[in-house]
Amino acid sequence: MIGSEQKILDLKIGDHLVDVDLDSNLSYQEALIIAMKAEKAAYRLYNDLASVIDNEHLRSTLLDLAQEEAKHKLRFEVEYDDYVLKED
Repeated sequence: MIGSEQKILDLKIGDHLVDVDLDSNLSYQEALIIAMKAEKAAYRLYNDLASVIDNEHLRSTLLDLAQEEAKHKLRFEVEYDDYVLKED
């Protein structure tokens, strides 16, 4: 996997949570879990694509997109930490 120059903090909260089924009765906690896992999957996708692309401009764009997904995941992890873990 190709890394980017800017390292985004990864709290890894979503990495250790059980998968949640998507339904109309989602709790806030469950919605955050789904969001964290979706952002992680998008991050991996962009990094995996970047690792097989020969075009430098496209590779750079994909790595930038991966970093944006990492930022989104961090935002959801912080939210989970602040509003779910601290309430328990």
